[in-house]
Amino acid sequence: MLWAAGCVAVLGGCGEEASPSAPEPLPLVSQAQRELGYDPGPGWNLGWQDDFPGTALNGAHWTVLTSNWDPVTNNCNFGTGELEFPRAQNVTVSGGKLIITAERTGDGPYDSRCAGYGPRSFYSGRLHTKGKVERRYGKLVASIKIPSGYGMWPAFWTLGGNISSVGWPRSGEIDILEWHSNEPTWMKSAAHYFANGADQHWGTGANRGYSLADGFHIYEVEWTANRMIFRLDNQVRATADFNHNEPAFQQNHYILLNLALGGNWYGNPPASAIALGAGERKTMEVEWVRWYDAGATPPATLTNPSFESGMTGWATWSPNGTEAADFSETYNGGRTGSYHLTHWNNGSPFEVWTYQVASGLPAGNYRVRAWVRKGGGFDLARLQAKTCGGCAPVYTDLGSYGAWTLVETPPISVTGGSLELGFHTRVTAGNPANYIHMDDVELIRL
Repeated sequence: MLWAAGCVAVLGGCGEEASPSAPEPLPLVSQAQRELGYDPGPGWNLGWQDDFPGTALNGAHWTVLTSNWDPVTNNCNFGTGELEFPRAQNVTVSGGKLIITAERTGDGPYDSRCAGYGPRSFYSGRLHTKGKVERRYGKLVASIKIPSGYGMWPAFWTLGGNISSVGWPRSGEIDILEWHSNEPTWMKSAAHYFANGADQHWGTGANRGYSLADGFHIYEVEWTANRMIFRLDNQVRATADFNHNEPAFQQNHYILLNLALGGNWYGNPPASAIALGAGERKTMEVEWVRWYDAGATPPATLTNPSFESGMTGWATWSPNGTEAADFSETYNGGRTGSYHLTHWNNGSPFEVWTYQVASGLPAGNYRVRAWVRKGGGFDLARLQAKTCGGCAPVYTDLGSYGAWTLVETPPISVTGGSLELGFHTRVTAGNPANYIHMDDVELIRL
C-alpha cells in the first residue's frame, strides 16, 4: 500500500488498470453474513487477537490516523496518491466488528503538511498497531467484508517495525489482502523489500471464482523464516508462494487496516470517477484479527547452542587438516551473548564441518534454524542435517548476509532418535575476506 505497492505485474498488471471506466460487477453468490469459522490446523497456538468487543476500539492495540499525513512513514497520501482523508469518526466498533466507513465530502479537508497536494475528496479510516502489536512469523489472519465499487481499495497488510529509520521498502511490506474492482474475484497479495541494490516487488493472488465484495471472507498469510503462503477462506492457496531470506522479513512487523479510494493502483482517477456518491457510505468490516504462533512442541535441547561455552558440545571434522578454521570467538559480537561460531582461516583454503548429534528425539519431522552472517566467496556453505554419518543431508545453501539473518533447513524425518546437524563450509582459493559467523542454533520439531 506504500508508493506503488499495488502495482505488481501479476494478475493483470497496473497498466491495464489505468482507465477510470469499471466493468460490470460480477453477481454475488450466497454469502453468509456471520462470523466465519477458522481452524489454523495442528501445531498453531493463538498468540494475539482482537475480536472487537464492546463499543470502542482497543487503544492498547491500535492507533487511528487523523489526517492524510502519516507520522510513521512521514509522507502525504500514503505514497500512493489516495483521495481519502482519514479521521477518527470513520473508525468505529459495533456489533462485534471494526467498521471503517468511506464517504464523499465537499469540505476539502487537508493537512497543512500536505497542502501542496490539494484537498481530499473523501473521508475514510486507517489504523495500525505500530509500537503496540509487533510480531514475527506465524499465521496472521482476519475475517473481513470489503465494499464493492470502482475505486475501492481495501487492504490488510503489514510493515516492518523499523520503517521510520530505514524507510520503505527496506522495512519490508507484506500485503495479505488488496482488492481491485476490475478483478473482483481476486485476493491480491504481495511482498515489497530491498535487495541486490534495488527495490523488489513480488506479487501473487487467490481467486474465489466470484466477487469477494460485500461478504465476509478469511484472508491469511502463513509466514516463516523463508516462506510466505497466502490463503483465501482457508481453502484457496495463492498462485505462488514467496520464498525469501531477506532481513526485512526476519524482524517484527505491525498490522495495518485501511479503506483507500482511488490512487495509483487505479491509474490516479479523478474523484468524480469513484463509485461513491454524495450522501452514500461504504464500509470495510472486520470481525476479528488473529496472529498464531507455530510450534505446539517445544524445541529440542541442544548443548551450547549459542557458543557461549566455546566449542563445548560441538565436534569438528575436516578432510585436510584445517580443523582450526572452526572456532568460537567474540570478534564483531554475537547475535546474543558475546560469542559466536566462526569459520575463517586468514586467507588459506579450508574445509570444516561443525556438528552436534542430538539424540533421544521422538519420531517426527524437524528443521534446524540458526542465525548467520557471511561474506566472501565459498565453494560450499551450508546449514544441514542428516540422520546418520553416511546419510545424505538436507541443507540450505547460505548466501552473503551483511547482518544477522535467520536461516533454516528443509524438513527432515527422524525415525531413529538422532540427528547430526550443523555447518559445512569449504574454500579452495585462499581469501581473507571469506568468513562466516553463526549463532543461536535451534532444532524445531514440526
